[in-house]
Amino acid sequence: MYLFYLSMKTESAAIAIGILLYTVLLVFLRPMLEKHKKLRLLCVLPALVGLFHFLTVTYGTPFWAAFLFLYIESLIPLLFLFHGKKKWFGTIQTGISLLLVFVLCFVFTVNLISFPKFHNYSRYSYTDSFERTLKTLEKEYVLNHWKGIDYDSLREEYTPRVEEAERKNDELGYAAVITELCYRFYDTHVFPYFISELSDETRQLFAGNDYGLSMIRLNDDRIISIFVEPDSEAYQAGIRNGTTILSWDDQDINEAVGQVSCIYPTLQFPVEENEAVFRPIFLAGKGGEYVDITFINEDNLKQNVRVRRIGSYEDRLRLTITKLLHSDMEMRNYDTCMINDACGYIQIVQESYDTILDQVSAIRSGYYPELTEYYADLIGELIDQGMKYLIIDIRNNAGGYDSVAGALTSLFTDQKKHMVSFGYEDTNGYHIKESQYIFPDGRYQDIPVVVLVNARCMSAGDGMAKFLGDCPNVTLMGMTASSGVNQNNGGYIALTDNIYICYPVFLSLSSEAKPFIDPDAQRENSIPLDVKIPITNETALTLFSEKNRDVELEYAVKYLEKTFALDRGEK
Repeated sequence: MYLFYLSMKTESAAIAIGILLYTVLLVFLRPMLEKHKKLRLLCVLPALVGLFHFLTVTYGTPFWAAFLFLYIESLIPLLFLFHGKKKWFGTIQTGISLLLVFVLCFVFTVNLISFPKFHNYSRYSYTDSFERTLKTLEKEYVLNHWKGIDYDSLREEYTPRVEEAERKNDELGYAAVITELCYRFYDTHVFPYFISELSDETRQLFAGNDYGLSMIRLNDDRIISIFVEPDSEAYQAGIRNGTTILSWDDQDINEAVGQVSCIYPTLQFPVEENEAVFRPIFLAGKGGEYVDITFINEDNLKQNVRVRRIGSYEDRLRLTITKLLHSDMEMRNYDTCMINDACGYIQIVQESYDTILDQVSAIRSGYYPELTEYYADLIGELIDQGMKYLIIDIRNNAGGYDSVAGALTSLFTDQKKHMVSFGYEDTNGYHIKESQYIFPDGRYQDIPVVVLVNARCMSAGDGMAKFLGDCPNVTLMGMTASSGVNQNNGGYIALTDNIYICYPVFLSLSSEAKPFIDPDAQRENSIPLDVKIPITNETALTLFSEKNRDVELEYAVKYLEKTFALDRGEK
């Protein structure tokens, strides 16, 4: 309810409620409107307000559809321009008008919690829109103090480049600045959004050059080549999948990797340990027309080779990221199956179940018995098929409602636990206004469970990882940790017709009244893995290949088989 209260304090909510109250006023003025035709112009005022909002705020952006109910609501008072001679006409007209305006106002304000703050600066110059964006983020971004965002430093660093992009009318250059700006927040909820071909162009720009290979760091700290292009100069020189790389562009490989920032429009890294996994992948695209590579050849000797760029690294980069994050796997929410005779599997790709019940659960402080029973039925069906242990797969989970995650966690605990709080920040710190809880059920608290996560498990997905990971019977596992964010999205800025920024505007807090899950400026993971799946040479060669094997899932199954056998005293 507190988040709904905050969304009701926005300008958009004020307009919707104002139109509702104005329509009620027109009902009382209806007799006067019938007698004085000039007064009927009052019926046009809400439509003019809606038109003004459309033209000045959402016109030319894809966000106009989010305000559609508001715009329809603004047209309802126009019905009072029409008058009938029969008394029943006025009664029906009044009833229909009040009903429509109330329903439209209610639906719009309820949905407004998903987009409470929208600013359109696309009609300004690049320099003006950039400065207005920084001022907006400085005012509305919820983790400014927590993450220590230095806006003066950002202005000093990026404004000259924005001015240069403006002089050259270079929208790609402006998009590059915005991509780098978002990266500096280290927050998956702060990201750029590009329209049309600008999205592809920006990804290619940050991907860099393709030299015929990508790279990954193994658990023994070696960096090896992967996805080596057959017949490339690197391949002809002897670099194969699995070859140890010693230096890149005449720099020690570890030093070169340590200097890489993984800046890319569709990836953000709140947690430092996750970005460290991706750095060798991004290094493979860094260089000029040529790069010099030192590697260990098949004779176990050092060898040097100079390779020429063969195009954009974008395709190879995306392929490598896709394989690492299993982004190409089929995504079906609440999908279940038996992996083998003893291991059950549930996939959860977002924390959403029922549009109305999800919101009702938030009003009920996280209490969601309907969904808990649904989860229990899914697990019960697996038990009927012989399940002894369970894998819950929340990799690439896009988030949703924390209460949806809490409803599942209820089955694995017999104690009421704090889930998440909402509140505000002032000069005295953070303050809790409302809390949600995990309500105990506990019927499956003895089942061994592995929860699979990765760097694209975010928001309420992070919440699910945290809630489940705190249960004694659950092992949190992955090659990468979950993303590390849980604040509430809802801020959107249009900088041009093709460039947007999204950012969180409402606070999620822990029981200690600190930002929940999101790391501070130190970028330390607040949801550590219980088991980090090692990237061995064999694992890498299987994962980064055309083989369609889920090595993380295979590792989790073997882990559970071994753990279950040990628990039973088997060797």
